[in-house]
Amino acid sequence: MGASACLPVCLGLLLISGCDRGRPRAAEPQAPPPIAASLPPVDVAAIAHTCAGCHGTGGRVRDSAFVPLAGLPADRFVATMKDFRSGKRPSTLMGHVAKGFLDRDIEAMGAYFAALPAQDEKGGRR
Repeated sequence: MGASACLPVCLGLLLISGCDRGRPRAAEPQAPPPIAASLPPVDVAAIAHTCAGCHGTGGRVRDSAFVPLAGLPADRFVATMKDFRSGKRPSTLMGHVAKGFLDRDIEAMGAYFAALPAQDEKGGRR
């Protein structure tokens, strides 16, 4: 290795070894505030309506391929959505959908659907 090729390597080693201890360091970049802090309050009925295409209006479905959300316990809804979002629960679509919601959105939707009357086997309210 020639002298000119060795210079960058030597300088790098000097920096790693702490030769720059006497010089002031640049300020650490500040993390931006959490996005949820800057967002307006959630309109839970509006975001819950995004589920209607598959899970039916008001969380009541007519197709047994989809889980009815009306009357679903909030803790089950929240855990399921977070599992979809993290990839712990495999899915074709719900993982992508769940990634679009903040924790506060998921918790608000869980409470919303839990407060709705549950669906019986025939699609009516219990």
